[in-house]
Amino acid sequence: MRENAEMFFARLFIRFLLLLLQVLVFAVLPVSAESEPEGEKPRVWTSVDGRKLTGTLEEKGEDWVKLKIKGKVYNLKLEKLSEEDQNYLKTHKIRKPLEIRTELKSYKDNDLEQTVMTLDVEFANMEENSELYLLLVWISKKRSDQSGGSVSIKEKLECFYDRDGIYSHEASFFDNKNGDDFRGWAIRVMDLEGAVIAERASASSYLRYLETVVTRRAPVPPEEEK
Repeated sequence: MRENAEMFFARLFIRFLLLLLQVLVFAVLPVSAESEPEGEKPRVWTSVDGRKLTGTLEEKGEDWVKLKIKGKVYNLKLEKLSEEDQNYLKTHKIRKPLEIRTELKSYKDNDLEQTVMTLDVEFANMEENSELYLLLVWISKKRSDQSGGSVSIKEKLECFYDRDGIYSHEASFFDNKNGDDFRGWAIRVMDLEGAVIAERASASSYLRYLETVVTRRAPVPPEEEK
């Protein structure tokens, strides 16, 4: 009897440690290079005396511009550039690579006997007039199942976002014997053309759930629609 009690508390302690480690996870997630929406592209600039150079626009001000040329950044007066380039800079908005960050939080609701997990997903540098699709799956394990094969998708969430911001997504995990233990999360970000921009998860093994979940609102690439 004593041995069973010790095993129970040992399993409970392990569950607590796993949950604590996952709650402390904070990740800054750059979009993978192969699918990253590009920032500024190199452009051919022309000086007032007709000389041409290829550089990438880094910053601009009222009467100055910063260009990266062969790995070095140069600060130039606008008056040194051609009239065509000056007109281009008046209306051009600098594009920066999309950034995605996540932060996982939790709190315990003792009245309802549940643990509420919150995944904050932050988008930065979204293009104007664009929209992103987010798929989030929460992964759990039934407490009533003592075997190791019951880890599965608890629930999914599909959202669309059209501006920079921090967006919170919650899921509740009940603490009673018929409830479920939090195991992790996975997200997929797509553009409206159906291209996958990023896939991230609390553990790489959970990325596979993004392939098995049934979605209703995910954008479909044009070639797949036909």
